[in-house]
Order: sequence, then C-alpha cells, then structure tokens
Amino acid sequence: MTSPSLSDRVAGAVSRRFCRRSSSTRAATEQIERILAFALGVGVWIFGVGDAAEIARQSRHFPTWWTVLAMCGVYGTALLMAGLALRAPLTAVRALAATHATVFAVAVALSGFAVAPGQITDDVAWIYRLVPLGGVAATLAWRVPVVSIYVVGVGTLAASSTGQATGDLSWTEFGLTSMRILGITVTFVYITEMARRAARLLDQERARAHQQASRAAADEARASERARFAGVIHDKVLATLLDTSRGGCPSMLARQANQALGQFAAIGRVSDLCTDLEAIDTITREAVGATDAELRVQVRHDCNSADLRIDSATVTALAQAAAEAVRNSVRHADVPGRTVARQLRIEARASGLTVVVGDDGAGFDPALVAANRLGLTVSIVQRMREAGGRAIIESQPGAGTRIILEWNDPDDT
Repeated sequence: MTSPSLSDRVAGAVSRRFCRRSSSTRAATEQIERILAFALGVGVWIFGVGDAAEIARQSRHFPTWWTVLAMCGVYGTALLMAGLALRAPLTAVRALAATHATVFAVAVALSGFAVAPGQITDDVAWIYRLVPLGGVAATLAWRVPVVSIYVVGVGTLAASSTGQATGDLSWTEFGLTSMRILGITVTFVYITEMARRAARLLDQERARAHQQASRAAADEARASERARFAGVIHDKVLATLLDTSRGGCPSMLARQANQALGQFAAIGRVSDLCTDLEAIDTITREAVGATDAELRVQVRHDCNSADLRIDSATVTALAQAAAEAVRNSVRHADVPGRTVARQLRIEARASGLTVVVGDDGAGFDPALVAANRLGLTVSIVQRMREAGGRAIIESQPGAGTRIILEWNDPDDT
C-alpha cells in the first residue's frame, strides 16, 4: 500500500492539532448556549426574589395545586439550569430548557382557570412577567418555527389569563396586553437567537480557517519537500559527481553517495520534536560525514539548554547547512604548503541553537560571490531563512572563513 505523502501527513497533523484544541476549548455555539442557560436560571430567580412579596400576596387567590405547580416547575427547573448549565452535557442543558418552557406554558395556560375573575387587583399576576424568559428557554430548546408558535401561543394565553384574573375581558385590554407581552418577549427571543447565530458564524469561520490552514500547510510541505530534494541533489549528488570528476578520495565519495541515498529515503518522514542533545548529535554527524572524522567539534550548553525542544525540520536545515559549509571549506579553503584547521562549534541554550563552522584557510570576499553559486545562496542562506533562522558569512581573503548559523525559538522571542 502506498504511504501518504508528506503534504498529506502535514495536513493531517494540522487537523489533529485543531481537533485537540477544539476538544479542550468548547465551540462558541456551545459556550454561548451554556452562558444563556445559566443567565436564564439566575434571571428567573432574580425575578422571584424581587417579586417574593407579590407572589406571597397573590397566592391567596390561587389554589394550592397551581401555586405548587408554578413554583416548583418554574423555579425548580431554573435552579437546575443555573447549577448545571456550565458543566452538564449540552443535551441535558437543552432538555432542561425545554422542560422549563413546557412547564411554564402549562402553568400559564392553567392560571386562567385557577383564579376567579377580578381576584388580582395588581397590574398582572406574577407569572406573566416571566413570559419573556420562557421565550428564551424555548429558543435554547427548539428551532425558530417552533419558538415562534410557542411565543404567540404563550403570549396569547398570558393576555387572556390576565384579563380573567383582573376581571377586564374587553378586546381593547386583551389587544394592549398581548402587544405588550409579545413585544417584550420577541425582543428577548431575538437577542437570544442573534447571539446563538453569531456563535454559529464564529464556529463556521473557525472551521474555514482550519481548512485554509490545512491547505496552506500541505502547500508549504510540498514546497519544502521539493526544496529538500533540490538541496540533496546539489549537496550530495552533484557534489559527489563533481568530486568524482576531480579524482576525489574513493572512501569519501562512497560515504557521500551512501548519505545521498539515505537522505532521499528519509525525505517525507515527519518526526516529533528533538531535544538539544538529539539536535546536536544530528548536526555533528551530518557535518563530520561531509568530510572526514578529523573535523574538530566543540559543544557548549548553558544551564537551561535541556529545556530546548526543536522540530526535526529545523534540525535538518541546521545540519544540512552546516554540512554544506564544511564541504565548501574542504573544496575551496586549502592553502598550498600548510594544513588548514577546521572547527565545528555548537552552542545550545534554552531559546535556540547556534552552529559555527570555521577554518583558517584561504578565505574569500562574500561580496564577490556570484548569485548563481548555489552552495552559499541556496544551501546555506536560503535554507536557514526558510527554517526561521539566519546565516552569517564572515570571511576575508587570506584570513579564513566563519559561517554562523543561528536559530531562535519563536516562542521565546
């Protein structure tokens, strides 16, 4: 079976990261529904506390069974919502909202039969003031068409029952009461639905951004994969062929050819983060393998370097840029009549890595290097830039060369 490409794996990694983030951070729609349910539960109780005296006074005009039904059904479900809205499963929260809306509608419908005409001398019975909050509960539980039917039905029942309780059954009073109740209720329902719709739009934008990020990651991975192929072709294949044409050492040529084959086989593999020691080992092996085992290597750690975590792509870029710098030194830095000393120094710290490749050889003027010289331009400078780092080339004719490769963790800047 054909293994997935690098771009497919990178896109999958982005998707998995998004899913992990989504699982730990609730979607905006769920968050707003939970907040609204909590506010609804608390709001009902605020009304209850504020109207406690009126509820006690009006309870004399209602039968006990209705008072128990209204108090337990309305305030009981509201208390449960306030306590569970932020932590219970969202399906349970919606079920509580549906229960609250249903019990409230039943209590309103029965209130007109439970009180004798003209018994309520106040403006309205206490339960009718809660109709807007019943509409909010319905909005959290059901779709807009059902909510519309609920609001009209409960509003009409509340207006009719108000006329029954106050003894004013005129059509004028019924119309004015209906308009007042429905106007306030529709406003509450509209605000609730707009908040939920805004949250849904936010979730859709997040999903769209995730898809775009996945496509961008796949495109970037494909470009990186092509660049790695081009780098291996230049650094290994062409370099090996060039050294072969010049009659280079057979053992070194064989080692370079084997490294080229190994790098071609490794392209496409995506690994996890490396520690500083793993990164240093990779860089050292790559650089030393570019010549012979006589390259002097120095490694320095600061006290916090053990905390460094660096992704494998960056390690690869550092290692290959360092190897190319060593190869350039071997090819161009020799001085007739003396041995050129070469050194590789790696400095690890908590915030990044610095790799220095130096020699005391012939040196050159960097300003005179042709733009088409891919060894410096592509294999070192551009490679480090694409990895989020930089390459500094210090050299003068007759004074040796020093190439500094730096990478700093962007999370620590």
